[in-house]
Amino acid sequence: MRSMFGLVFAGILGLGCGQVEPRGEPPFAGAAAEGAPSARPVRYAVPIDGLRAIGREDAPVTVVTFTDYECPFCARAEATVAALKAELGDDLRVVIAEHPLPMHSNSREAALAALSVPPDRFAEMHAALFAPNAPHTGEALVHLASGVGVDESAFRARFAGKEAHAALTEAEDLAASLHVNGTPTFFVNGIRIDGAQPLDRFVTVAREELAYARGLLAKGIAPNRVYAALLAEARENPPAMPAPSPAPAPELTFVPAAKETGGAAYLGALDAPRSLVVFVDYECPFSKRLDAQLRTFSAEHSDVRVVVRNRPLSFHVNARLAAQAAIAAELQGKLEPYAQALYAHGDAHGRAELVAYADQLGLDRARFLADLDSTAVAKRLADDEAWAEKLGVTGTPTSFVDGQRIVGAQPPATFALALSRPSE
Repeated sequence: MRSMFGLVFAGILGLGCGQVEPRGEPPFAGAAAEGAPSARPVRYAVPIDGLRAIGREDAPVTVVTFTDYECPFCARAEATVAALKAELGDDLRVVIAEHPLPMHSNSREAALAALSVPPDRFAEMHAALFAPNAPHTGEALVHLASGVGVDESAFRARFAGKEAHAALTEAEDLAASLHVNGTPTFFVNGIRIDGAQPLDRFVTVAREELAYARGLLAKGIAPNRVYAALLAEARENPPAMPAPSPAPAPELTFVPAAKETGGAAYLGALDAPRSLVVFVDYECPFSKRLDAQLRTFSAEHSDVRVVVRNRPLSFHVNARLAAQAAIAAELQGKLEPYAQALYAHGDAHGRAELVAYADQLGLDRARFLADLDSTAVAKRLADDEAWAEKLGVTGTPTSFVDGQRIVGAQPPATFALALSRPSE
């Protein structure tokens, strides 16, 4: 029986963060006698190796959910998925693909936390992260993991290690390959459903797919090979990928104090009349992505100077050391090329690697090492972090164009829009 909780939420769900009106799939008209849908659905190949799964491996219906723990539509959609599970029972497996969106300050940290618990505790951690007012940052995540039975020291080790980061990168690469831009996005046995649609939409698709899967079983496909057979079918008949969703018009907030931040000169002329301050973390892939976009932007806007301040995030193991190294390189006039080396080797920011990058750029090694551990560099970093705190910068990249806040790796058009507004 469907829970009333699931049905109530299903009636009020809207589209997910960043979504537009979903592109419809071919309609389902009921299962054919032999168990196949009478109208062939558009099926995408969605590999699930390395993703966390909830449910039986041999379930005939697999729902892959691209989700973000700070997306309110994803939180509501959890009730719909629970109601679907009540409908199908052991015939349904739910696979979670973490897809933190750049506009949500702590969603990436929350996703890493979910990937840092053992597989047998993932379902509980996943639910805990979606609980009302659940913490999504810092030590609170450690306590959340402990609350679902995960050893604190083991969690810290996984959270600081490379495995969770690599798993998140793989999930984000999968999202990119499928043109998943917003959350939640679902694939029911490869059939795409964009946004938090009503429960009946999911039930219809899932029951059609259950009938189709039973047809495959009748043909001799082993229960634990049904999804592999569906993948093969999708790869043999690849659908056209949907067109990218148009980006919504950004809402830019003016933060007066941001015009006073200063920062390290990075791109553009020092005497340019307009300013763009960007807070970065050299281990953040979104900071890397924005950096590439800002190079093009700077070349096209000679009236803008780009300055950098550091905001190393706690869940990036060597982010603070990398920030100190960047400041040390800046003291020798090499911030821009050194930052490029850091972004190019985002997973290699140990002390030995940082010194090697300095050597490759011809920096004075003795001076670099002295500065790296100096009180002056530590103070510079603390000053950057104090400004981040003052301006409410909790995630990276966060930029300010003449004091207008831009969160995430937004396209150049967003920065151009900020420039088009009169400086306050």
